[in-house]
Amino acid sequence: MRYVTFIVGLCCMGAIVFCAPQDTGKKGGKGGAKKVEVAHPFYWAPADPLRGDWQGEGYVAQVVRADDRLLSIQDQLPSQEDANKYVANIFHKFDVVSDKPTAILHGDASGGTVEFTGDGWTGAITAGHFKASKAEESFDLQHVTRTPPSLGAKPPAKAVVLFDGSNMNLWAKMKEKDWLTEDGPSLWHLVPTAAMEVVPRTGSLISRKAFGDAKLHVEFRTLGGPTNSGVYIQDRYEANINEVYGRLDGNPCAGFDNCTPADARPKIRCSRPPLEWQTLDIDFHAPRFDAAGKKTANPRVTMLFNGTEIYNDRELGPVTLNAARLGEAPTGPIQLQEHGMPVQFRNIWILEQ
Repeated sequence: MRYVTFIVGLCCMGAIVFCAPQDTGKKGGKGGAKKVEVAHPFYWAPADPLRGDWQGEGYVAQVVRADDRLLSIQDQLPSQEDANKYVANIFHKFDVVSDKPTAILHGDASGGTVEFTGDGWTGAITAGHFKASKAEESFDLQHVTRTPPSLGAKPPAKAVVLFDGSNMNLWAKMKEKDWLTEDGPSLWHLVPTAAMEVVPRTGSLISRKAFGDAKLHVEFRTLGGPTNSGVYIQDRYEANINEVYGRLDGNPCAGFDNCTPADARPKIRCSRPPLEWQTLDIDFHAPRFDAAGKKTANPRVTMLFNGTEIYNDRELGPVTLNAARLGEAPTGPIQLQEHGMPVQFRNIWILEQ
């Protein structure tokens, strides 16, 4: 299937449009529903020193550009009304379960200053400080980079280093209709940051080795959006990767959505901003089977996302969506998903248990 790309510029963002197959609902003879190619834009995130986490005494903030909505909601159109505008979600702490903002402020940038108002607050970002007040309350925040505690973690002595930035020899292209089958070498790009980057429409990758019980470390970063990728354990159980920084709705990043019920999805939104490196640390216990091949126990997972516990000994299953056709097994490869958008991965290692 072919695709086309073109680049446009607006509000300092560039867009690449990828053609993705969609179901039209029309029947096409024996083939069933007819597939057509529909363009979905991907917007590269511009570097912005104001975007990200801000922290001070008693308050914290997530600051996003107004046009960052293009990064997290599919098929949004650029608007000149977003130019030079920001949104700040104000909290008392980062990474609190089911937290909601104390206030949402909207800002306009002019001459090196962003003036904010909202929910009774007024303030500004200027000279490296985000100051605002409301009646007797006030805050003074500074921009911080919250580096995940396991970022750059070195593999244990007995770990299998799946990717160290030098080559992709331990990975293969995954066959589109047969996820457990290799279909040639990886077609993704090696990039100077000791990372590999998804090349849209070149296929997902699977590790050349299969694993059962294991501890997996993966580092990734989103480059813009909307982003849709994931890390599949045993090619079946997917930890989603999406760009949702600053969003207060929709599914959070790092959920095992294809193998847990909706009420088990992460309740903590601890994503980092686009272009910042993030970490997944996954302790996976594979399903158990008896001598006759009958499953006797479901898989279980404990996972830290950017150092915050998202799942604690959570039972997984049943598997849904495309991975369901594989059934379950004692072992399987790791999959890095290509879903039509660029994402970068680095420092991937796994310790078998």
